[in-house]
Amino acid sequence: TNGLAGVTSSTGNMVETANLAKEPLREFLLKHSRPNERAFFLRTAQRVDPARSVEMSDRDFVITVPAFVVNELSVAFQIGFLIFLPFLVIDLVISNILLAMGMMMLSPTTISLPLKLLLFES
Repeated sequence: TNGLAGVTSSTGNMVETANLAKEPLREFLLKHSRPNERAFFLRTAQRVDPARSVEMSDRDFVITVPAFVVNELSVAFQIGFLIFLPFLVIDLVISNILLAMGMMMLSPTTISLPLKLLLFES
């Protein structure tokens, strides 16, 4: 809550600054990660280090950071697929139209590239 003043104050050191930023960062990571991913990483961490398994929770950074990364990567792949899908549909439609017209020797890329550029620009 101190914002930039807490970071740039001459009396504070790096450890105090990290402790100030720890809870807002933890809340952000918890908000943007799924509970089932946190549960998976918690189970995995408990299997890897059974001695510390009693004190581990799904709020630890060891659990929340990988869960956040996996969540962001899965969302990024979903967005990438949704961007790729219209271009794939254009290729399939153009290929089928060219085959139906009997133009098997004409490359579908020659026809579909201008349509893709129109779709991308609009």
